[in-house]
Amino acid sequence: MFQRLDWIAIILLLSTQIANAQEGSSMSNFKEEDRPYLLNYQDLEDPFGRVVLSNDKLLLQRLVVPGGRWEGIHGHPGNQLYVHIKGGYWSGQLAGEYEYRHELSADGEVGWMDYIPYEDGHNSGNTGDSWIDLIYVTLKSDTPINPDGDHKAQSFPSITMDVVFENDRIIAQRGELAPGAWTGRHNRPGNQLYITISGGHLVERQNGELTAPVTELEDGTPKWLEAGDGYELGNMGDTPVDLVLLTIK
Repeated sequence: MFQRLDWIAIILLLSTQIANAQEGSSMSNFKEEDRPYLLNYQDLEDPFGRVVLSNDKLLLQRLVVPGGRWEGIHGHPGNQLYVHIKGGYWSGQLAGEYEYRHELSADGEVGWMDYIPYEDGHNSGNTGDSWIDLIYVTLKSDTPINPDGDHKAQSFPSITMDVVFENDRIIAQRGELAPGAWTGRHNRPGNQLYITISGGHLVERQNGELTAPVTELEDGTPKWLEAGDGYELGNMGDTPVDLVLLTIK
């Protein structure tokens, strides 16, 4: 009897340690100064998701909402663009009343979120059967970082990237690279990033030289792009690469 109770105590202790470790891991992937820009989906098992990119201009937070789950009442800091890696059906409420019901957001869809205080009782839920995977791009400044710049959509010699959203803060473009295709050489203005909707062997070269070894990028991979000349992206895999390109104004 004594040995059995000892084993039960050990199992309970290990279970507590594992639970604490898991909770810590979900909280440890962001810096404290990033907290004001984070969404907290309190009704999910992983309410903060994962920070996948953070710099002095923006923060990218990736969240997964299982089918049939609501996120819990939360606020939005504003200045946010969302990008659906894997879309689904959303319903939304404000102060307990439906604003919309079971509306489809497709894979790759983008949209803008203005400031919503927690006190408004905003809630949204995945009312479909499969999980939704999305990234929130939160701008850390309330004003444009380069208000006097000549902001234009990025152009490429060999492919077309369609503008899918634009306001006074950001330009979002979407396009696809077929297997073996390249964008053609172009110049970058800086303050840009891309997010892969469907990943693959996406590579980059500058002035004809690869800037990194060929690796396979997963769906939802972000990359910050510095200003420079003579860049091009290429698909060295066997499947199309679908990506969203963001230019911060």
